[in-house]
Amino acid sequence: MQKFDSKVAMTEFGFVSNAQAPAFDPTHHFMDYVAPKNVNYVFREELLKPFMNWLYTPFGDAGMLVGPTGSGKSSLVEQVTARLNWPCITVSAHSRMEMPELTGYNLPVTDPVSGDLNTKFVDGPLTKAMRLGFVFVLDEYDTLDPAVTVGLHAILEGRPLVIAENGGEVVKPHPNFRFVACGNTCGQGDDNGLHAGTMQQNLASLDRFRVWKVDYLQADSEIAALMQGIPGLPENVAQNMVKVANSVRDQHQGKNGNYLSVTISTRMLQRWARIALAYTQLGASANPIQDALNESLLNRCDKTQRLGIVKIAQSVFGGTWSHAA
Repeated sequence: MQKFDSKVAMTEFGFVSNAQAPAFDPTHHFMDYVAPKNVNYVFREELLKPFMNWLYTPFGDAGMLVGPTGSGKSSLVEQVTARLNWPCITVSAHSRMEMPELTGYNLPVTDPVSGDLNTKFVDGPLTKAMRLGFVFVLDEYDTLDPAVTVGLHAILEGRPLVIAENGGEVVKPHPNFRFVACGNTCGQGDDNGLHAGTMQQNLASLDRFRVWKVDYLQADSEIAALMQGIPGLPENVAQNMVKVANSVRDQHQGKNGNYLSVTISTRMLQRWARIALAYTQLGASANPIQDALNESLLNRCDKTQRLGIVKIAQSVFGGTWSHAA
């Protein structure tokens, strides 16, 4: 995998900037690991510039993106690397994850000639990324058992990985290897009860990260992204959907003393708009916006949560919510 330019033309990202990151020849052998490009993705310059500069020169730091559910943490990494032709592997963490899930296992294999049963070490996703120079994304990082994160210390600061299961093999990190963690909390535990399963992480682990906060898009940017990604969506409908989404998000985060246990992520907002437009165009529903919201979110809410969100939607779309289409 060969770098061909150290200063990428930022018009690829929707604006001009002097942010730098290495880009790679699009004919390299690992293009299957490059994330698909979403041409409608909206980059935020205030996030893109520092993140790109870290990719270019990490100075021994790992990267961490922190923000609410569905704010676009892992998608930022994937869409940046897609435009740089930089292979990227994303793995979702969980509370029972152990190091071999990341580093690799010894698996039984049968010799095709002798028929003898032997074992062969197979690289895990982290080991593969380190060997080959990929960007490795560990999503939901804050759900990990802190004992596992301690085992990652050497990797997080750019030192080699020692694989005991493979006879103590030492895997030196490729110069292009980058480690990115994504989480809903800053690793200090869940202070508002919104993110079940997250754990307080070891302070020594957190000290090895450069951290960026990723919030939801500003309303005007999200409206523009919604209309660009879903052609034909009326602007007034997009505006109202974003108003509903932001009101739900505020209550999910406990603003104004109100709490909802669910939220509307950017992904869910797009689903709501996509279904509503399809139902409108097909004439498949008398109340396409309401039915689309039911399918996107409300049908999995309890009665109290559903009532609260319906009231928000009624206040935005008007008293005739059932006929808002």
